[in-house]
Amino acid sequence: MSVEIGALAAVLSAYQLLSTTVTSPQPGLERTVYEVQAGSDSLNRFNVTHVRKKHGKSEGSLILLSPFLLPGAFYEISENGKYEHSAAGRLARSNVDVWLVDQRQTHLPSGSCESGAADCSAMASWDFVTYSTDALFAVSLLWQQRPRERPVLGGFSAGANATLATINRWPRLFKGAFVYEGTFFTEDATIRAHNDAICTQITASLAAGSVYDASAAVPGLVLRLAAADRNAVSPLPFFPPGTTNQLAELFVFGSPPPPGAFSPTPSFVRCATDFASQSYVYTDQARLELVGPLFDNYASLPALKDLACGLAGRDTRHFDRLHEFRGDVLIFAEGTGFGPALFDTAGRFDSAASVTIDSNPELGEADPYFHRHWERVFYAPLRRWLARVL
Repeated sequence: MSVEIGALAAVLSAYQLLSTTVTSPQPGLERTVYEVQAGSDSLNRFNVTHVRKKHGKSEGSLILLSPFLLPGAFYEISENGKYEHSAAGRLARSNVDVWLVDQRQTHLPSGSCESGAADCSAMASWDFVTYSTDALFAVSLLWQQRPRERPVLGGFSAGANATLATINRWPRLFKGAFVYEGTFFTEDATIRAHNDAICTQITASLAAGSVYDASAAVPGLVLRLAAADRNAVSPLPFFPPGTTNQLAELFVFGSPPPPGAFSPTPSFVRCATDFASQSYVYTDQARLELVGPLFDNYASLPALKDLACGLAGRDTRHFDRLHEFRGDVLIFAEGTGFGPALFDTAGRFDSAASVTIDSNPELGEADPYFHRHWERVFYAPLRRWLARVL
């Protein structure tokens, strides 16, 4: 442990704290936002948000890493606008210290990188080594208040990938890992072959000098357009003529993406959808659309390469030491998400204290978090597991 702490200090030498802002989103809760700069480029800036109960003894700390293209505020959405009803708020009210770590975002309007209006070269370093180091900086902030505490680390989608990458580098720092629909590893031959072509494609793009994928703007855009007017005809040219904003959103979130960087499996579906009624089967559409304004417009190609080349079996850097982790593991596995890859990943934790798999074969990748009954489907199993681990 002492060796890992020393290594942590060396790794984080490039980070600096720019500002600290403390608010009270509801009586009894305190929310502290740390603005962090890593290096000199202004794009290498992100927030770490700490939410805790003002009074009472904490059970322990949970660090949640955000999904791809999204900030830690992903875990703070609330359909009724009450912070205490968000996932972060509920966890904090139940005596869990919650730390939310942004994935790095450009915060740039679409077209900024392509036109040269902004220098986006910093994204060349935005891979899962960087994202895991950002997570470690959050650990260093936690230790300023609770020295050498071993927190639980977790996240959804790319937050789960970043969790695996972080634990793989520093397996002794954490007492638990929460992995919700994200992994770099599979033994499934179909998924491997699917990702092999994607790995080759992204590797070639990086070699040609590309560092970002501008098609990342689509998910946030379709959510915002549908939230504004579901019946209006979509202005996006790649949908069939006459496609409404409602149907465009369902296409993006309810059907497999075209083979490419955002398609980790051939049957990948974010939310189960009934196209006949043009509605989601389980997801609360209004809840899903709350994250529309949070999406970034640019995705990092180095991070997408890590994902595809890992799933192709060509890059083992982010899962080759998972067998050294001795904490408890909770894995959320959904039917149309990463599928068998998550069960394969569970097998990598062969020295873990325990491995719990919460499997919902009927659900899409994002359905538990955006479910009409998300408190039961997402929050309750997570909180039960935390009560045992913390």
